[in-house]
Amino acid sequence: MLSAAQNERLTQTGPGTPMGELLRRYWHALAGSSELNEENPTKEVRLLSEDLVLFRSAAGQVGLIEPSCAHRKANLSYGVPEPEGIRCAYHGWLYDVNGNCVDQPSEPAGSRFKDKVHIKSYPVQELGGIIFAYLGPVPAPVLPRWDMLVWEGVERHIISMDLPCNWLQCMDNSLDPVHFEWLHNYWGSYVLGMEKPPEERQEWKERMQSENARGRHEVKVGFDRFEYGIIKRRLLEGDTEDNEWWRIGHPVLFPNILRVGQGRNFGFQMRIPIDDTHTHHFVYRVRVPNPGEVLPEQTEIPVNFESVYKENGRVRADWVLGQ
Repeated sequence: MLSAAQNERLTQTGPGTPMGELLRRYWHALAGSSELNEENPTKEVRLLSEDLVLFRSAAGQVGLIEPSCAHRKANLSYGVPEPEGIRCAYHGWLYDVNGNCVDQPSEPAGSRFKDKVHIKSYPVQELGGIIFAYLGPVPAPVLPRWDMLVWEGVERHIISMDLPCNWLQCMDNSLDPVHFEWLHNYWGSYVLGMEKPPEERQEWKERMQSENARGRHEVKVGFDRFEYGIIKRRLLEGDTEDNEWWRIGHPVLFPNILRVGQGRNFGFQMRIPIDDTHTHHFVYRVRVPNPGEVLPEQTEIPVNFESVYKENGRVRADWVLGQ
């Protein structure tokens, strides 16, 4: 059994820590491809305790670089996209997607000083409407082509939010099948009732008791290791093991993805470590068309940004992701 100090060290995600070194050996969803466009060609991001700038050049290439120009430390998220990369707003130094300085307009003709200048950069790839980043040692591993990222003829959208908790807390929750009955069903119903006008709350409470707000009880849970992680299964009262909740279950893809869904609606819940106390939750949802239905081709996948807080500062508990 690990000591408290060992547990604390293993859950840290900063550079140089054991978990940080481990997570740097995987690709992480950083943004939706549609987030970098003509109106917003740059985005400030934080991943694995590093502040970085994501940008799309005028030629369509995506780069992930350190946030400050090597010259006077101006913020490169205010840079101008050009075909060769991003040009610093302060003195015009130009960087390509690999962090190389390729132009210094104020240097004398023939100067080779730019060849000595390089800022940190990380590999990025786009797949399925997502920009993935890799912050580990080279060579980078192959970016996994998970099924939903490459399905054709489906409808996709992305929900993005920041959570005030550690990455490991999110993944621990994914492997807990019992909380669904209490947190999402029972407590979720309670919260919805408490947000009703006072004159309607008593009726809501009585309905909670009469209709068993917890839903059906879990009579069996199971966990199976497989090549890419662990499959979590649960069996509810009245169901047989032919039910998809048991037969297929919820695969947890190591190190940071939960695959959910049944029927025609599926999703990846990707948990990206921002730092030791914050996690970026990236929800990738896919709808498979009904028989005979032809979906219009998506030119881009929309990204909806959600806050986990209400106006009074309390956590939004009226939806599963907030709970």
